[in-house]
Amino acid sequence: MAVFNDTAALYGTIGRFFETLTGADEGQLIHRVGGPVLFVYHNPEGRILWVPCPPPGGRPAFRVLYGDEAVEPPLLTFEQDADTADRFWRGEIDLAQALARQQLRATGPLSRAMKLLPHLDAVYPRYAAFASGAAGA
Repeated sequence: MAVFNDTAALYGTIGRFFETLTGADEGQLIHRVGGPVLFVYHNPEGRILWVPCPPPGGRPAFRVLYGDEAVEPPLLTFEQDADTADRFWRGEIDLAQALARQQLRATGPLSRAMKLLPHLDAVYPRYAAFASGAAGA
């Protein structure tokens, strides 16, 4: 059975989780990538874009854009099945293995995304807790 019944559920879990990171220390990591990051999902279909932006306080953050509003050209694009994305953010799938198995396709300077990998261990448990709460909502 699919994790997400429809695009609204996908956005309500993964997208809202990304929004919680915008003000967190982990949210500053997006600036290490150096540009917008687009996530393209299938089954259900969806698009979520991280756009780095300087907030009023000077602390780096990013905006989360959805679907048709996610039109800014990305520096990096990750395309995957929505269930694969859920498993990745839970820490159940290794990025290098997912790329090798073509569970996830990436375009753009992947070396920049690799800078984030050491910091994702702090994000995985946050997503798992958030997703568990979102499923019960």
